[in-house]
Parts: sequence; C-alpha cells; structure tokens
Amino acid sequence: MGTKDLVFDPKDLLSLLIHYTDGEVPLSGKVTDFLVHPAMSRKIGLLIESPEWDSPEPLFLGYDGKRIRSWANVDGQREPVWEQREDTPSRTS
Repeated sequence: MGTKDLVFDPKDLLSLLIHYTDGEVPLSGKVTDFLVHPAMSRKIGLLIESPEWDSPEPLFLGYDGKRIRSWANVDGQREPVWEQREDTPSRTS
C-alpha cells in the first residue's frame, strides 16, 4: 500500500463544501484562514467569512462517501444529522 500527498487550495475545498452542503455553506463565502486542530492533527477547518452569517458559532461537517453530516454547537440544542444528498456520487467497486 502506498501513500500520496493531496495538494489543494482552500478555495477549492470551499467550492466542494458549497456544493455538498445544500446552502449551509454560502456561495458568498471567502476563505480567510486554514485551521488545524491543536490536539487532533487530522481535523482541519476553514475560517470562512460571509455576509450571510450573523453568528460566529462554528459549523461542523462530516462526509462518509454517501451522506453529509452537519451540526452547529448552538447551546447544545442541535444534534448531528446525516442526510443523503441528491447528487452524492456513488462509489464504484
């Protein structure tokens, strides 16, 4: 088994997030910083600025190859929700 570095521009990752989150990440978003979790180096983030957002609460996203998961930590009221998206690509074997 080999390994390969994946090199991408954060703007390209933002474009994918806009496409797969059905509006949760706005088209007007602009990447202002790239983040790496201090304790979990395999967790990354983007600091995105948009006039469509009025709250600094983070938006958490997950992807398992078939579904998108998103949740916001707003007073602990929102649970993670997995949703099948219409244009989620199917895996070929």
